Amino acid sequence: MKKPQILLTSAIALWAASAAQAETFKFAMIDPFSGPAAMVTERIEKVLRYGVDEVNAEGGLNGEKIEILTFDNKMSPQETAIQAQKAIDAGATILQTSVSSSNTFALVDFVRKHNRRNPDHKVIVFDGASHDPAITGEKCSYYSFSWVLNAHAKTAGLAAYLKSRPDITKVFLLNAEGSSGQTSRQAFLDMVGKARPDIEWVGDDTHPLQKITDFAPYIAKIRASGAQAVITSDWGADLSLVLKAAGEGGLKAEWFTFFSTGPGAPTAIAQAGLDGLVYSVFDGDPGLPDAGLQAHEVAFRAATGISASPFPGDSSALRALVAAAQKAGSLEVDPLVAALEGSEFRTIYGAPATLRPEDHQLLTQMSVSKFAPVTGAALDEEGTGWGWHNVAVIPASEVTLPSTCKMKRP
Repeated sequence: MKKPQILLTSAIALWAASAAQAETFKFAMIDPFSGPAAMVTERIEKVLRYGVDEVNAEGGLNGEKIEILTFDNKMSPQETAIQAQKAIDAGATILQTSVSSSNTFALVDFVRKHNRRNPDHKVIVFDGASHDPAITGEKCSYYSFSWVLNAHAKTAGLAAYLKSRPDITKVFLLNAEGSSGQTSRQAFLDMVGKARPDIEWVGDDTHPLQKITDFAPYIAKIRASGAQAVITSDWGADLSLVLKAAGEGGLKAEWFTFFSTGPGAPTAIAQAGLDGLVYSVFDGDPGLPDAGLQAHEVAFRAATGISASPFPGDSSALRALVAAAQKAGSLEVDPLVAALEGSEFRTIYGAPATLRPEDHQLLTQMSVSKFAPVTGAALDEEGTGWGWHNVAVIPASEVTLPSTCKMKRP
């Protein structure tokens, strides 16, 4: 008569053991998996999953595997908050958003309120790529971390580079509506203007974000202005389309961009024939002469067919997270946050980096590279036969700006 009870007890024990083995550290991506920006999200997801697979193969976080969850915010701040709650309900500890600063602001605000109301069930925000300085400035939060150089740091690097280019005296500004585009625009005027007071701003245009399909009218304005160079913070489809229009319009101005290593842009540059005219002003790129970067790029491309280094935030976040988990000896939120503060590691580009404790902003060097046909061992981008050629590395000391964060600590 006792045999059924024994079988039931054994079944419960097996179920409990299986549940324990299946326990994972949940990492949620909350980004636009639909619409025009989906191509950026899809690339970021591949980079993140590749990195997570490497971490899991080496034992995970203190022996616990990382599981990636995905949520479509439809490029909407309101939907970002809705999906954040779903991610938390699904057990996520880290909530990451990378596409659009307005979505990052929404996530940071949501998590700030959530953690205050749920002190026993806190979560962490990772800003993977959105780069608005306010995220670690006026919007800074103890439970939020930014893993890429922000727009002000990149602009400081661009200003440093343009000091070596006295031949450029007439510049046109082209940026999208919205927080990130307009923050970048003002930084260009302030920082580049201070470094190069001789520059004449021959145009300053703003366009709707991710809604323009034909940039020919904008290119006509740039040509008419006599600009020798264009500075833009455009990204994704906007950047690809504007560079395509530049080629079709025969515009030979130089382009200084933040996101031309991203998906679609290399193809647009090559097809437009803009040989050596488009510059990447970014944390880094595949053209940097670092053996570790080159080995990672070759392996990643063999596995996925695309480049990894345009999205360094995921690699940096995972490297720091693994070290923080080991240091904290815990996967609980407060010990992890304390261990992440002040993290020191090397980025995917082989550069030393620090996560500044005062505002949780990544500090590292940046590079300026131009896109042109590849020779020798240079890495081809998107099957174009073109690749990135580094022209300058700007040290961290020149792009590290004072923190404006007034962080409220628990």
